[in-house]
Amino acid sequence: MGTGILNWVFAIPALFTIDRWGRRNLLLFTFPWLAIFLLWTGLSFFADGNRTRVALVTTGMYLFEVFYSPGEGPVPFTYSAEAFPVHVRDVGMSWATATTWCFNFIISLTWPRLKSAFTPTGAFGWYAAWCAALWFLILLFVPETKALTLEELDQVFSVSTRKHMSFQIKNAVWHFKTWVLRQKLEPLPPFYRHSEKLNES
Repeated sequence: MGTGILNWVFAIPALFTIDRWGRRNLLLFTFPWLAIFLLWTGLSFFADGNRTRVALVTTGMYLFEVFYSPGEGPVPFTYSAEAFPVHVRDVGMSWATATTWCFNFIISLTWPRLKSAFTPTGAFGWYAAWCAALWFLILLFVPETKALTLEELDQVFSVSTRKHMSFQIKNAVWHFKTWVLRQKLEPLPPFYRHSEKLNES
């Protein structure tokens, strides 16, 4: 019941942030927290006392749910609906949904053996490591689709993966220097043509 309530309540913020922050930014913001709270849950099994252990494990899982619900929960379905060209969107969305539920089934099926082989701490740590790896994959390979027309979406997905990855590395370095090192730098030039039009208007 706690998981279901948290999943519903914390999916509500996505209604207000998914078009303001963007799909990519929601994923980049929430994935580090997913890794942290999966790690918290795994390490909680080392706690002394059954009541303390249960409290820490439950807290870790509930906090994981708090950050999962506005990010990784709704964003893949929204993103899948926008990423495919119109002429294959119905088939693409069907495959995307089927793939999501297929991996849900695989995780449920393999969890008992994974927990037995890795111990609970190792099993939660395994998925925490995957969340950390996925953060880098999102940073490098997932373009933003927020508030774009069909023509603009075609342009975004026509950019080669190598060019997109190169730009996102430069963009990440620019943000680190600007916000962490507090350096005053010139803004990066727009990566897409429609961004140039927005800047001009």
